[in-house]
Amino acid sequence: MSGKSERADRILASHPDLPSRSQLKQWFEEERIFRDREVIFPKTKIAAGDKITIVLPPPKKSHLDARRLPLNILHDDESLIVLYKPRGLSMHPGAAGNEETTLAHALVAYSKDLSKKSGEFRPGIVHRLDKDTEGIVVIAKNDSVHEALSSQFSARQIDRRYWALCWGKPPKEMNLDGAIGRHPRDRKKMAVTAKGKPAKTTIKNLQTFEAGYSWVECKLHTGRTHQIRVHLSHKGFPILNDPVYGRARSFKNHPKLQRALEAFSGQALCAFELGFEHPITKKRMKFTAEKPDWLKALLNEAEEK
Repeated sequence: MSGKSERADRILASHPDLPSRSQLKQWFEEERIFRDREVIFPKTKIAAGDKITIVLPPPKKSHLDARRLPLNILHDDESLIVLYKPRGLSMHPGAAGNEETTLAHALVAYSKDLSKKSGEFRPGIVHRLDKDTEGIVVIAKNDSVHEALSSQFSARQIDRRYWALCWGKPPKEMNLDGAIGRHPRDRKKMAVTAKGKPAKTTIKNLQTFEAGYSWVECKLHTGRTHQIRVHLSHKGFPILNDPVYGRARSFKNHPKLQRALEAFSGQALCAFELGFEHPITKKRMKFTAEKPDWLKALLNEAEEK
């Protein structure tokens, strides 16, 4: 390297003993890269003679440990498990390697027979729900069942219906076909964008209430990340309590509704119905959940418009 100063990310990315650009980017974001004792960033200029130190993160676990949690099992046979995931529980450990207890940890404690199709840290997990979305999921006990269920998801042969509470008054029924991809400015969010993948959601307005919100049923035809949340927000009907795609709104003149809204965290969304063909018996199976407590509270306290 010459005496000329250059950007830290470019210099480090060209070093033969350092990992990929994406890994370096993560280390920069986690403030693990220093010049002497000063944190540096991708655009920081460095030059020959600068002492660069990288504080490596602790090594990731090589296995997923079993952690017992109470599970709401709806069905369990030799091939698969159907259960109701509560809100506030992540499906599996995240890329950041945090230590939170997840459904994956609980599954390892519950059953020794889980597919490895999605990797050791996602045992049996065929599809996912967001951490703060509750509802019904199916878990595969072996790789062949996992592959068969995944094929049904890909072929759009799975019945998936959700309940949501959203601001405003959507039409009685509408089809939302906006393609979904990464947000052009905020890479942690999704958005309706021409560069996204095809996505379709059918919305039915079940009730609209005087307080300014509606109870809707959402049918997924595709399964893009945050699909229902993105589609409803894009159309001007964001889900109540959605911290990412919602609006900072409250029930100022309805204290009971406000208390009901504050009684739960995360978006007012529930995957209440899941239907699929059993990969072994070939019988069509359908599982339907009751209304969660937060939904009952916000329906009971509302006055129908």
